Amino acid sequence: MNDIDRACQAIRTTAYDEAVADRLGLNPTDLRCLELVIAEPGITAGRLAERADLTTGAVTGVLDRLERAGFVRRMPDPADRRSVTIAPVEARAGEVRDALAPLAKAVGGALGQLSAGERRAALGFLDAAAAAVLGETERLRARARGGFVGSAYSAPLGDVTRGRLVFTSGAPRLALRFAPLGQRATARVIMETAASRLRFDGIAPAGELVRASFEGPLPDVRTSGGVVSIRYRRQALAAFAGREARVSLAAGIPWTIELDGGITDLTGALGPISLAAIEVNGGANHVALDLPRPSGSVPIRLAGVASSVTFRRPARVPVALTVDGGVAHLRLDGQHQKQAGGRHRFVSPGFDKLPDRYEIEVLGGASEVKVGPV
Repeated sequence: MNDIDRACQAIRTTAYDEAVADRLGLNPTDLRCLELVIAEPGITAGRLAERADLTTGAVTGVLDRLERAGFVRRMPDPADRRSVTIAPVEARAGEVRDALAPLAKAVGGALGQLSAGERRAALGFLDAAAAAVLGETERLRARARGGFVGSAYSAPLGDVTRGRLVFTSGAPRLALRFAPLGQRATARVIMETAASRLRFDGIAPAGELVRASFEGPLPDVRTSGGVVSIRYRRQALAAFAGREARVSLAAGIPWTIELDGGITDLTGALGPISLAAIEVNGGANHVALDLPRPSGSVPIRLAGVASSVTFRRPARVPVALTVDGGVAHLRLDGQHQKQAGGRHRFVSPGFDKLPDRYEIEVLGGASEVKVGPV
């Protein structure tokens, strides 16, 4: 982007955009998307939605209108037949450039009257002011309807009565086989080329459904109707980049937590949230969770190979622990079992009598499983 374009983008107002859109027979949102298509011919619908800060459904409506008006055309993406790319129709793109040209000419004339130092100072101020407006916009949007501010994400609680966290690690993985119990049992070990870590940091601030911060590649995060989806994409460029998410969840509503794709480390404290269930698919290297006091019978299921698994729950909360696929070392309170092959079930005192309890399953084999009081 040249100096004139930078200055124009920084000073454009809503009223100006509306006036240009009126001239072209568009609305401001359609104009913004059309300018993005002109700047990046061949852009995908998904990327356009991301850059315009719109939902994919809203972008579909925008493209329908722009295509009917003859401004763009959609074509199959040669790299992915399931998606489409968007290209501007050159004749009509010229109309957009003509509509924007007078402002560019006026701004260019104003910049031409400045010395080199004055020009650098003016452009530096405009860039800083634009960045400040963008940062404040992100903060206000996140507070009102959820979104990122830098590497942190938050979403409002609103009138949500149940929560569901869906976490997809997306890390490239290698599969190997090993025998944790000599020849008595074999299991599949999942090794990640990049570490994926999820840590729970207790409860979110009052009025928020979720608050999360991230290190490494940022995931796609969506919130809708109490469902929080954190999804890392499997990308070759990020194959060896570690990723860590720290998540706090709202108290006062029941939460179901689902992890897919396996995880290197799953740690932290879930209390005092209300926990409905935990489901981990794809295996885990290290699990260490402090569990809240349950309400009813709460299932926790780890499907896939696990290395070290530790659950700590409030004192006198009964637990039933089922292991399948072999475990080298198992401790449930005072019970200790070594090299248990096949399927075994262990129950703490009071499990059959008390309604508030945990039903834990570790399926696929593990090196060490511990369940004890906090």
